[in-house]
Parts: sequence; C-alpha cells; structure tokens
Amino acid sequence: MFNRYRLLLLSLLLGAGQARAQASVAQAAFPLTRQDTARAVHELFQSRRGGGFGWLAFGAAGMAASIIPAQQSTSAGVWTPGVVIGSTLALLGTKKVVRFGWGREHRVLRELAATGHLPTDIQRRLHGNFAPLHGTASQPDPLLALRPSAPTPVPAAAPAPLPAAPLAPPAATPSVEQVLADARTDTLDAVQGLFLARRSAGTWPLVALLPIARILTGSGAATSSSSPYAPQPAKASDNSVAVGLGLMSAGLAFMLIHNAPYTKAHFEQLRTGYLAGTPLPPALRQKLRPRHLAQGRRYRERMDRRAQRHR
Repeated sequence: MFNRYRLLLLSLLLGAGQARAQASVAQAAFPLTRQDTARAVHELFQSRRGGGFGWLAFGAAGMAASIIPAQQSTSAGVWTPGVVIGSTLALLGTKKVVRFGWGREHRVLRELAATGHLPTDIQRRLHGNFAPLHGTASQPDPLLALRPSAPTPVPAAAPAPLPAAPLAPPAATPSVEQVLADARTDTLDAVQGLFLARRSAGTWPLVALLPIARILTGSGAATSSSSPYAPQPAKASDNSVAVGLGLMSAGLAFMLIHNAPYTKAHFEQLRTGYLAGTPLPPALRQKLRPRHLAQGRRYRERMDRRAQRHR
C-alpha cells in the first residue's frame, strides 16, 4: 500500500515537472513583449485602484453614519466603533488609491517603455491573476499612448506616375458558420454583462450595514444619568433592536429576490440552452443594451486570461 502511494506521488511530481518544462519551452519559443507586461501592469493597477475606491467609500459611509446623527441632535452621541472602523477603512482605501493611482501607473508604464524595467513592488505582484500573457492584436496596447507621435512629413514633389500594380486579391469572406458563431458570442456577452450589472445593483443594501449596527446598539438613544458630569452609556431599546432587525431582514430579502434571476447558475442554464438552439426569452432580450455587450466582453476576456494563467 505504501509503495502504491509513493508511486502515485512520484507520478504527480513528474507530471508537474513536465508541465513546467513545457511552459518554459513555450515561453522561450515565444518570449513576452513589453506590451504583454504593460497589459498585466494595467490590470494590476486597475484592480488595486478599484479596491481602494471601494474601501474608501465604505469607510466614508461608516463615518458619516456615526457622526452625522450626533450633529443633528444633542442627545445622539458619536458611535466610536463606527468612527474607528470607518476611518481605518478610509485610510486603507486612500493608501491603495495613492499607491496605485493613474499618475504612478503612467510613470511605471513610461519607464517600462523606455528601459524595460519595473519597480520592485510592481514586479513582485505580477503573478497569479496578474501574470503577463501573450496578447493578441485585438487587445489594447497601454504603451501606445506613451509613444511620441511621428512628425508630419513634408510634402515632396509628385513623382512620375508608375504603371498600375495588379489588384490584390480580396480578403476572404467569413463563412456563414463563423458569422453565426460570432453573433452567438456577442449575444452571450451581452447577457453576461446584464447579469453582472443587475447583481451589482442588488448589493446596495450593504451600504446600510453600519447604520443598522448603530441602531442595534442603541448608540443614537438619549443618555440618562444622575450627574451631568458622568453620563452613562445608553442601552439598546426593544424598539431600536426591532427596527434594526427589520432593516436587516428587508435588505437581505431584497438582495435575494433581486439577484435570484441573475445568478451564475441561471446564466449557465441560459447559455447551454442558447447554444443548443433555444432562443432567449423576449423579456430578457429587450433588456440588453450596448453597454452590457462591452461589459460582458471585458468580463469574458478577463476570465479567459485568468483560466490561462492557472493552467
């Protein structure tokens, strides 16, 4: 039994070694270009910047929910845990936004285009979901905007007319099957973008988490004390607890009901049926917009790159 497990482990190690060797051979045969690295750097900065704005917004909402009621009523005290948590999240978000801002991204890409080098902290993060990959001609080139524009050529004297060259053969017309496949891909991208937009819109009750926590703790209630110099902390009343639980239940129910038709499992079911020949529901087709197509295409390309990195 022990020999069998040892042989199985040895075969797994050999398979992993062969896969790494094949990957290194493929990378040596087709080396990465600066454009491939620039795309990975752009994805890294975009992801970290978005996360920083999210933390900053959540922290600002927490501080506002903890401070504004105290400014509107003399009996409402500042909820200290909300201020501490909100300020911490806001500081973390500000640090991320400053560290991965647009200005630094342009400086890093400019240095990459000029010298081919990257800062140490950026190079360390280019792995996993941000590992550089071989790009295609259709993908944007982040270094294109950094290149100086070519000077306008001075018009020269018109040369003598040359004999007409033979016309180039016309480009091959895509087949009907290719056109239909591209149309199906675009339709599924639009549906994916619609699902992503609806799921994102259904998460807005999460903004009310800190205000609900303030209600549950009764921090906005009036304080009662025998001495004005030694106020006693207020306790959560039954009404505040009931209101807080009601708001939490309503927010959770809204999220579940709103996001139920736009889950990943429902999209996979629609995708399987559509590829098998079942048309999309008319109500769903009427909701598709051009922005959904662009959003779904970006999401599909990002998922394809992530799957390629984790092979």
